[in-house]
Amino acid sequence: MKIGALLAASTLALALAGPALAQKSKGKGKLNMDLNLPTFGALPTGEGLQKPKAEKDLPTPTTTSIDAKYEVVRLQHGRSFMRSASGATPMGGALESIALTGNPPTSERFTTVVRVKCPQRLNSSIELAVLDPRGDTAMTATGEVNFRGTKQDEVDYTVEWDPTPMRSGGDFQVLVRIGGQVMGTWPLKVVEGKK
Repeated sequence: MKIGALLAASTLALALAGPALAQKSKGKGKLNMDLNLPTFGALPTGEGLQKPKAEKDLPTPTTTSIDAKYEVVRLQHGRSFMRSASGATPMGGALESIALTGNPPTSERFTTVVRVKCPQRLNSSIELAVLDPRGDTAMTATGEVNFRGTKQDEVDYTVEWDPTPMRSGGDFQVLVRIGGQVMGTWPLKVVEGKK
């Protein structure tokens, strides 16, 4: 009984939709889908509308990469430095060694000046690490080698080291990195009890 009611409803729906749904179009073998709806005219073609710029019309950013060559010309330690025409000069002479005093042993305050050369005069990050005789890091400093405002290809980078506790004296090394690249190590003698 339920199936009969369902078939009757389907037949009625087809009859109401009209013969256009069930009719095949002439010679093509496809159903005619004309539902007798009103027409609204042709769809707009987009002519006259502003088209977005194509990607090829947009300016492409130009990047120039210069392989900067950095070189550490010299590295000096001193109590203080003064500026001169040839760069920073240690007042009272360069320190031959750094003293440790107190208990626990602590380094004296001192200054390190690194003279960096770069023909391209490009600024870069710089890192200094003071390594003890075992290779452990005792002190570190980071900053920037800055060629801005200078016409020469050599500049000084200065680090003023605060007193730092150390296990003992010995032959230390100062490791220099510029732009993440290791530039080398320079010796630093640390002596206990010297003034």
